[in-house]
Amino acid sequence: MASKTGESSSSATVSAEALYCKRVLVSYNNLIQDYGIRPEWNPVLSSKTDTAFSLKKGKITQFSDFFKFCNFQLPITKFCKLVLDYYPIHISQLHPLGLVKLRQFEFACIALGHIPELVDTDVSCLSDIPTSSKDKDWKKKFFYIDTGVIPGEMHWREMGPKDKVKDDGPPEDVYVANALYKRLCGRPFVCVVIPDGALVMAWMSLLWRDIKLYPSFQRDDEGTYFVGLAYVLLTVSGITCVHVTGEWSLFDFFDPLRHTALKAADRVLGDQKPDVLKIHLEQFLLPAVPADPTAYITILPLVDEVTLLS
Repeated sequence: MASKTGESSSSATVSAEALYCKRVLVSYNNLIQDYGIRPEWNPVLSSKTDTAFSLKKGKITQFSDFFKFCNFQLPITKFCKLVLDYYPIHISQLHPLGLVKLRQFEFACIALGHIPELVDTDVSCLSDIPTSSKDKDWKKKFFYIDTGVIPGEMHWREMGPKDKVKDDGPPEDVYVANALYKRLCGRPFVCVVIPDGALVMAWMSLLWRDIKLYPSFQRDDEGTYFVGLAYVLLTVSGITCVHVTGEWSLFDFFDPLRHTALKAADRVLGDQKPDVLKIHLEQFLLPAVPADPTAYITILPLVDEVTLLS
């Protein structure tokens, strides 16, 4: 006959494990909802016996930290896929510290009025580079999605556990003359979790709050004016945009002293010239399902906070 102490200990173990499993499931469901992971992509939460590698047939491994720490979202941008093809490397093989640098670089290019492009430089854009992920257990927190979510072939690089992907860049006298390199060095920024609205403005996200509106922010610390996606389109196309006061910059989202002055104030999309939605959607590699491109625009609640990663 089992002792009461043994039964109590066994019951406590089962309860603790059940509570842990419940927390994992709640966290996963929140991530799926918060980051617009569509049911058509057949997301599947990993089990306790699953490992991130080797990849499951027909699936891509996605770590939760990609979304929570790295400003990564799906569908993938064409620039992000270009980088994966350039090395070449599979997205599931990326470390969060590498992916966050890639996404910050992509955002910085747009903030500077440049179309993101491969630049052979050793520049990092970050003045305070994270040395580790915030979540020490990030390798254990992953899920799977269908391979078709990222169209095109991805190359699996055979690597040892401590191997690093190294870019053999050109000599210093070559890249120091690059205009984008100079501008990036002149505007290094703190690594932050970029607000959803700002990612949309930089063509890096389809998580809109309302398809009838385009993300805009009002800054009231130096006078009141609005800026939104239309401004980004105008800037990249080389058209000068004059505001009521001061100079707007997407880099304001990286300034710990100034980002709190940015308040979400979305504006009516209307009949924009050029077509904002069309140009926006062209920046992404959209999966085949669903067929309607506008269906990928995910409506989110009105929440837009900037949080420092470090």
